[in-house]
Amino acid sequence: MIERGCGSIVTMASSAGRILTPAPTAYAAAKAGLVMLSRQVASEAGKHGVRVNCLAPDSILTGRIRRLMSEDQQKQWAAMFPLGRMGAPEDVALATLFLASESSSWVTGVTLDVAGGKIML
Repeated sequence: MIERGCGSIVTMASSAGRILTPAPTAYAAAKAGLVMLSRQVASEAGKHGVRVNCLAPDSILTGRIRRLMSEDQQKQWAAMFPLGRMGAPEDVALATLFLASESSSWVTGVTLDVAGGKIML
């Protein structure tokens, strides 16, 4: 990317690296570290035309979550989000696509919270 003078790196953190959550301490610390690593690399790589951004999803309704939580639990969990639902894998995929594309050519060093409004920083 540096040789080409352009490129985009998208890292994947979690809301656990952004706000207090019931996640295990080591997990939250690792995700917070990834957020800062992304910012640091963005500041160093920007002069070479390389953008670095981070995604921090919250509760994504995956097949695993569907198996572990009853429909009632899923509805209760979804009610905690201002948008009234849990995220879908497509929400994360589309946010990743945006950050990787030229549509975000003037965006670097940010963490995008894909969290249904739960995190408003």
